[in-house]
Amino acid sequence: MIIQNTNDLVKFINDIGTPPYVAVDTEFISEKSYYPQLCLAQVAYGSKAAVIDTLSEIDLEPLIKFLKDPQIVKVFHSADQDLAILWNNFRLAPTPVFDTQIAAMVCGFGEQVSYGQLVKAFTKTNLDKSSQCIDWSKRPLLGYHFEYALADVVNLCPVYERLCKDIDKRDRASWIEEEMRELSNPKRYEFNPVVQSRRLKVKRLTPRRLATLHGLVCWREEQAKSRNIPRGWALKDLTLCDIVSNPPRNIKDLERVRGIGNNARGQAGREILQSIRSSEALPLSECPPIDPVNTDEQANENTVVLLRALLKHVCEINEVAPKLVAKKSELEQIALGGATRTASGWRWKLFGELAGKLLKGQIALTLTDGEIEIVKTN
Repeated sequence: MIIQNTNDLVKFINDIGTPPYVAVDTEFISEKSYYPQLCLAQVAYGSKAAVIDTLSEIDLEPLIKFLKDPQIVKVFHSADQDLAILWNNFRLAPTPVFDTQIAAMVCGFGEQVSYGQLVKAFTKTNLDKSSQCIDWSKRPLLGYHFEYALADVVNLCPVYERLCKDIDKRDRASWIEEEMRELSNPKRYEFNPVVQSRRLKVKRLTPRRLATLHGLVCWREEQAKSRNIPRGWALKDLTLCDIVSNPPRNIKDLERVRGIGNNARGQAGREILQSIRSSEALPLSECPPIDPVNTDEQANENTVVLLRALLKHVCEINEVAPKLVAKKSELEQIALGGATRTASGWRWKLFGELAGKLLKGQIALTLTDGEIEIVKTN
């Protein structure tokens, strides 16, 4: 079913009622803008499924109200981008949600399983991905485009139901609830200068340089938002990092920065220099503290190797993807004594507690017939 007007949308929502769950997917484009442009929204439950043309003359408020219903589980695959669009466009943070990608990692499908692989495993259906990279904003869309969009959301229903059975069988519902609560947190999709700065991984940071980094990250964000362009079009990551590592003092210095050039003499150049001066004028007491994640201190390589071996062993015997439990950067932080997600919840019970004991020498790893074993030490 293709919906291109409000009356048909209301009728579809009334027909679908209040199901226990609903599969949701979106098609969008974001290569040339700050805000992704929502082009289609797909919704399905059982035999009822629709592709909603969000670029047509249609009021989406009935759909938003429907997705707000706390009695309905909203099912996505790889939900981050879909949820970010719903938050940015409609200030909607639906709850409860269910991400089949995360659930698959919990159920032993590994770190690299795709949606197509899940569909084939559970329904024996091969998804047609020929329309995956089309420009969804172009109209009119062709029939096979709508078929592609519909197939994605229709097959999400049996994938969800099978994963739920697997989760119940493994008694991991509490794991999923913990992960899904985080997905519904609006702060996950809002701009945070600390998070953005951390992703850039600038070396040799001091509190003063971190203040400069935060200032430029915020300036870039405002530029990208106001002009609706990707962040990298306002200021590339490498250029931003170079400016922080070697702060220019004047326009001539700024002209030498790769990626700036003649733009240094325009308004953007003046604003960049002003941002640097403002950060350098801050009292040291007002500069942000260095986050342990951004420290240049190197974790002991042997310690990280042991932690990785422990993680791999624990995840193999519990059939859960290691990447979901702890990333490489988190293993390094554990080795340095820093706090990570493994310090609480199901990750603590599965791995964090054992990692702490390994670092304290309370347990050790041994190799028997090529297999790792955990043994207590005296």
